[in-house]
Amino acid sequence: MKKNITIILLLLFLLSFEAVIAEDVALECSNMAATIQLKAPSANARCFTVMNSVSAPADKPLSEARLSSAAISLDDYTVAGKIAAEATAFTINGLSSVNTEIYKNATDLTTMINAVNSGSGTSAVNFPVPFLPIQDKTQLFAALPEIIQFSTGTAVRYLTAFGDSGASVDNSSLIYAVQGISQDGKFYLSLAIPISHPQLTTAINPAGFDWNTLPVEGWTPAIAALDTLARSIILR
Repeated sequence: MKKNITIILLLLFLLSFEAVIAEDVALECSNMAATIQLKAPSANARCFTVMNSVSAPADKPLSEARLSSAAISLDDYTVAGKIAAEATAFTINGLSSVNTEIYKNATDLTTMINAVNSGSGTSAVNFPVPFLPIQDKTQLFAALPEIIQFSTGTAVRYLTAFGDSGASVDNSSLIYAVQGISQDGKFYLSLAIPISHPQLTTAINPAGFDWNTLPVEGWTPAIAALDTLARSIILR
């Protein structure tokens, strides 16, 4: 009898241990003006901040501007040679002070989110979808859009890639993107993570490709897991 009780207690301990291991880890980063918090698969992440916005030099691309932000680098999703896996909170005031073209991403996204919340849903998602931080290349497509209601706001989730106009895409350039606005209108959310699918064995024309033909379970990381991460985000 004692042996059976011992075995039962051991099993209960192992189950509770696995539950703790499986529980997402709360991560937070702040630059005093903005704070971002999320639940990630592990604590394998780094916080980095930009305190003040600084315009790019006149002879440099807009991507060299420094934007007031608090960001979490999600090292579990980092892939060498691809876009950095990061969740970032920008202050809308910081965007407005640095450059009108950069700030336009916030105003355009706010307009889109307002239409989404008014009942238009994904029909309000127009290409190109606003994206920060500013990229040097052109947004080539926006596929599989979904609305993400995160803890303190609304966002658009989509797959995209950046490159020269008309360029083909493959697994080396695909991005899972979430762009959102906080409910109070003070913060801009950007989540960008490299993503790939084993059935994309060659470069394709993204504009003419039916992305729904790719089995959803084939994406790495899993889109459902990334959506869960996005929904856990808190901006303040």
